[in-house]
Amino acid sequence: MAQGLGFNDFIKKYRCGIDAIAKSLESTGHAEAIAEGSQKNTPRPRISNTRKQVLKFNPRPQGVGDKAVSEAHGKELNVLTSYRLNNFKKKAAFTLAEVLITLGIIGVVAAMTIPTLIANYQEKQTVSRLTKAYATISNAYQMARTEYGDLYTWGFTERSSFEIDDSGQKDYQGVENSKLFLDKLAPYLKVVKQISKTSSWNDYDFYLLDGEKLSSIMPSDILFLADGTTVFGGWIDDFKCTDKGGYCGDFYIDINGIDNLPNKFGQDIFSFEIYKNSIKPTGTKDTLITARTFNAACNPQDTSYDKNGYGCTAWVIYNKNMDYLKCDDLSWDDKHKCN
Repeated sequence: MAQGLGFNDFIKKYRCGIDAIAKSLESTGHAEAIAEGSQKNTPRPRISNTRKQVLKFNPRPQGVGDKAVSEAHGKELNVLTSYRLNNFKKKAAFTLAEVLITLGIIGVVAAMTIPTLIANYQEKQTVSRLTKAYATISNAYQMARTEYGDLYTWGFTERSSFEIDDSGQKDYQGVENSKLFLDKLAPYLKVVKQISKTSSWNDYDFYLLDGEKLSSIMPSDILFLADGTTVFGGWIDDFKCTDKGGYCGDFYIDINGIDNLPNKFGQDIFSFEIYKNSIKPTGTKDTLITARTFNAACNPQDTSYDKNGYGCTAWVIYNKNMDYLKCDDLSWDDKHKCN
């Protein structure tokens, strides 16, 4: 055998060379460069160059074959790969504190934005449901007029005075007219239930837009529709529709049903007016009942008017928003949306 180091001595010295280069890589930052090279596109030390350094430091002794050198090269590759993986793991992981801080930020943002998103969604749902209900009830009224003629031919009784019913409530003689009006419309609506309230009723809590609770609702029939809408009222003040230039009476629509809150005028209960030839949403500028225009009867801050909320219907249908719940400087003629 040629003179030189034995195999075991060569391996020991080779390992020493590997350790020396590994320490050199740590001190100069090349180990991190190896770990992050693929992410930052920085050049990595080539294995072949490192191999040359090791062989120069520990030249192959005589008598050591290629197999032994290959094994040593494999160990070199394992050392460099180990540095790369270890440093990559350190850089890729998040600490518990970082995770908690991130979750906290997400929670704060969600708390700030989700209520607004829900409110906007509910507002759009209200606009859509009210617009649909208006179209449905208007169509039913026109079909009833086509079949039965003008309102004054439907058989209403004239209301001339108060009467006191058995419970001591003032009866405006409206329940018969209310029932007749809704009976004529019912065949053109998808009615699942119809009930009559022969005296003023307070089975449900109803509120004005400012939050004031109503003591009761006048006698009327109530229609429960298949889509969840409730129609009640139909009080006919003038069945000849000569009063106030063609005004006949009014009724209310609860777009999510009177069994569901908030049961508040201007939010889920909306007022409509009956005219000789059409149904109109309450609250327009040219409404014949001037006390129920938008400017007069749709202000959540006004606690002085006993019809507050009645004048919001037209605003929602024509302006497609409920911004009167968000700001108090809107006007039918000028400002139609909050800033």
